[in-house]
Amino acid sequence: MEPISVTELSQQLKRAIEAPFSNVAVTGELGNYRGQHHSGHVYCNLKDSGAQIRLIIWRGTFERLRFELKDGLEVTIVGKLDVYARRGEYSLVATSVEPRGIGGLQLAFQQMYDRLEAEGLFGDDHKVALPAYPQRIAIITSPTGAAVHDIVTTARRRNRLVELLVYPVKVQGEGASESIARAIRRVNALNDRLGIDVIIVGRGGGSLEDLWAFNEEPVARAIFDSEIPIVSAVGHEVDTTIADLVADLRAPTPTAAAEMVVPELVGMIELAQEYRLRLGRGLRHTSEIWKERLQTLQSRLLAQGPLNQLRREQQRLDYLLEGLQGRMKHRLASSRDHANALGQQLNALSPLAVLQRGYSITKDEQGRVVKRASEVSPGTTLRTKLADGELTSRVV
Repeated sequence: MEPISVTELSQQLKRAIEAPFSNVAVTGELGNYRGQHHSGHVYCNLKDSGAQIRLIIWRGTFERLRFELKDGLEVTIVGKLDVYARRGEYSLVATSVEPRGIGGLQLAFQQMYDRLEAEGLFGDDHKVALPAYPQRIAIITSPTGAAVHDIVTTARRRNRLVELLVYPVKVQGEGASESIARAIRRVNALNDRLGIDVIIVGRGGGSLEDLWAFNEEPVARAIFDSEIPIVSAVGHEVDTTIADLVADLRAPTPTAAAEMVVPELVGMIELAQEYRLRLGRGLRHTSEIWKERLQTLQSRLLAQGPLNQLRREQQRLDYLLEGLQGRMKHRLASSRDHANALGQQLNALSPLAVLQRGYSITKDEQGRVVKRASEVSPGTTLRTKLADGELTSRVV
């Protein structure tokens, strides 16, 4: 037998081993895991009760993982055997890593949930109540998705006086979580100028992968840090994301979010009228009570008889009358201020108030409101209602 060199033997072993095991799936438990090497790659062991093999996870593969690796985690590795002939070593090089018994995204969700729950991000103590009558709402979502259409349509149907600000973001794929988080922080930073009362963050339904941006840590922390109340409206009712758990309020759908946030204008007007009726009844009732007390005091005074008693009662009566007048003035002033406040709220919600701020309403010859230039053609006669008077114009 002709002897061969160590190098030749190693090369033959490399060819003999690598070809049959160029695509293999192996299950085992991670061991000796120390995180990423300074190169970005991961070097650890894959083992079971009878053996272990060196495992290499290249940087690109590792950075695609959604879940965290740790010692003792049972995984399935798909990859190939690689022989390092110089040292006579062989390793399993991973092309994909999946946890056993649960999908990678489910495990990543559970790991994120456990970590953020331990930090208190889901606690009710940081959640704030939504304003009952918001005047301006920011909608952070895709500008082309069904969610923004559902929210805007529902909000305008319920109350056209509420102003909507749509902040377009990427809601799916690489960079989506950063886009959403950046928008939340941007709206908060500019809120002295914007005057936003509530933020709705969300998107339409999809798979767990489609909704994943709302399960990532940047979005969760941006929602937690927001000084503006946030409503999460992600997917359908059966979908639950990390964003839902951190937000001040979770809406089952984007449409439901608009219904929960935007009060109906008709209901607001009816409520104001009810308050006005209650105020009037209260004032009349109070006046009648003091009138009866005054009549009672006068009757007692007349029944006493002696002049001194009459004088004392007269002084007491004057004192009571003075106090009555002061309290009645205070109560009437308070009631008038409350009524004026209600009137101002109604006036602020009135379409005429919008016109006073410089807006106008333009209608065509059939009386339909013109929203886009494409709805009219040259020669069309238009009527424009201003805060004071109307204008008639013709499209050229």
